[in-house]
Amino acid sequence: MKIIEQKLSLEKMRRDFVANVSHELRTPLTVIHGYLETLLEQEYDDAKPWQKIFTQMYQQTTRMENIIEDLLLLSRLESEEKGQDQKKVIIAQMLRSIYEEAQVLSGESNHHFHLNIDFHLAIYGNKEELRSMISNIIYNAVKYTPANGHIYIDWHRDKNKAYLSIQDTGIGIAQKHIPRLTERFYRVDKARSRASGGTGLGLAIVKHVLLRHNAQLKIASELGKGSTFTCVFPLRN
Repeated sequence: MKIIEQKLSLEKMRRDFVANVSHELRTPLTVIHGYLETLLEQEYDDAKPWQKIFTQMYQQTTRMENIIEDLLLLSRLESEEKGQDQKKVIIAQMLRSIYEEAQVLSGESNHHFHLNIDFHLAIYGNKEELRSMISNIIYNAVKYTPANGHIYIDWHRDKNKAYLSIQDTGIGIAQKHIPRLTERFYRVDKARSRASGGTGLGLAIVKHVLLRHNAQLKIASELGKGSTFTCVFPLRN
């Protein structure tokens, strides 16, 4: 019992440390980011030789800001009591909005989206948490699916459960990586993940949101053929 208490105490210390450090870093990073944005807007001839350097610095501070925001979100998900602010959520409306954003993210890659959505199916949960979770999975499908690939978004139910399935025809994931995908900062391909602008925390956020909704994540993938992420939610009677 004492060992369990010590582990819980250490885990709390870790969460508090990450949250505190993230809070402390956010303000100075925001200031640096703001100055870099101002420098990039300068049209003076003296500033032109530095534009490439300023652009790279701006891109990296943007990535650091995203990492900090995701760390703070994870800290909140871990520390807040689950079940707070849970209301009836119409997932179809949320999917439509995220789908439109995914089309913008796709851009010239011209991905083909296929939607099969039960517009009457709703679940109880935290709307913001669910939106963050769903957008992470769909945006990943866009990032890791080659141009002109297909992305299938399916939202349906059976007698007791609701299923959100995101399937893509992307690069796929080797089986050895699948058990570790929801670990913080775990990357299958470090260079590709950083180049895509990811924080390495998206699927960790997905896992924690699902835990807070008593839901499960199932992942099926094959290299070169794509991946399917399925979220399974219990339905209230």
